[in-house]
Amino acid sequence: MNYLAHLFLAPPDRLLGNLAGDFVKGPLGNRFPPAVAEGIRQHRRIDAFTDAHPEVGAFRRVLTEEYGHYARVIADVFFDHFLALSFADWSNEPLETFIARATNALDRQVDQMPPRLLAIWPHMRDGKWLLSYRELEAIRRALFGISRRLTRKPDLASAVRYLERDGTRAELEQRFRAFMPDVIAFSAIEDADSVLQNVRDVERP
Repeated sequence: MNYLAHLFLAPPDRLLGNLAGDFVKGPLGNRFPPAVAEGIRQHRRIDAFTDAHPEVGAFRRVLTEEYGHYARVIADVFFDHFLALSFADWSNEPLETFIARATNALDRQVDQMPPRLLAIWPHMRDGKWLLSYRELEAIRRALFGISRRLTRKPDLASAVRYLERDGTRAELEQRFRAFMPDVIAFSAIEDADSVLQNVRDVERP
């Protein structure tokens, strides 16, 4: 799961932790306030659930032959693309409203952000990354940026062509839609009272 998906699956008090999960490594100890630490733990549990899900495995296998272990990275970004485009199917509020609410909450917690997230947050916010994930060009830019940060500089941006081919795109979107109800249900179990207040009741297709 990528940035938008982790924010979407987070309860209001764990938004920062769920977003920060990709920017924090190792034991948490006492580095963060309790709500942020629990959000990071939830992020990690969602990632473990995602990694073990058969639909996600099938999704990644479409990309594995060409991209090897980088298929996981590409799949995460593709998930945000499909989620951004179909947000109304999963949420009771428009994507723009959700992003504005999440952004306001995160801006009030910048003093609690881990350094790596703090460095990138202004670009994510001001560049409207989360909203732009609906566009293929934004997905291409996101993958290009990831490639630049990796040691071997793989050409991940070229994977966007899988979203431009009708047959391949349809298969990937079908697997995404089969997976989403399960990860939503898993996240809801984490905190039945507060998690996913904005989420629609959905069933597996």
